[in-house]
Amino acid sequence: MTLKVMTKFVNTTNNHFELTQSAAKHFSSLLQGKENQNIRIGIRDSGCSGYAYFLEFSEKVNKDDLEFEFEDFRILIDEKSFTFLNGTTIDYVKEGVNSNLSFINPNVSAQCGCGESFSI
Repeated sequence: MTLKVMTKFVNTTNNHFELTQSAAKHFSSLLQGKENQNIRIGIRDSGCSGYAYFLEFSEKVNKDDLEFEFEDFRILIDEKSFTFLNGTTIDYVKEGVNSNLSFINPNVSAQCGCGESFSI
């Protein structure tokens, strides 16, 4: 499966984070009509495998946030979460009436059976 990467963040320490065109379009539509909002992505302790992804709207940019600028929105990821998200590509997949965000994360070593949590 070939993913069309919309934007790739790379800095001098070889960190990177990617969105497919489909994911960028989805995030842009979520933020339509919401001024001063960003999308915060991170991980937290959860589930049977240890960690789970979270997404939320955020007006506030924290001092430990990495900011990823896209055409018409920003994604915020705190430094601790980014250590686990480094190298991740996010895709938005629609299959019939179902749709979901897919995290293609090279740091994941195992996922639980339901797909809600993972370990690194």
